[in-house]
Amino acid sequence: MPIYEYRCKKCKETFEVFHRSISEKLEIICPMCGSKRTGKLMSRFGGKFGNTSSSSCSSCSATSCSTT
Repeated sequence: MPIYEYRCKKCKETFEVFHRSISEKLEIICPMCGSKRTGKLMSRFGGKFGNTSSSSCSSCSATSCSTT
């Protein structure tokens, strides 16, 4: 159940729309001004890449900063 981000081409408002499925076709209307002139945005995502097990702490040789 994806959530897509849209921007209104009239008032420039950015908003999210929940879709029940990827193939669902919805008429997207701006919640601020009611315009149907909207466009889907490329969403940003967060994540950590690379080796996550190496130590970034210079005071010890442990591979994690666990307190236990």
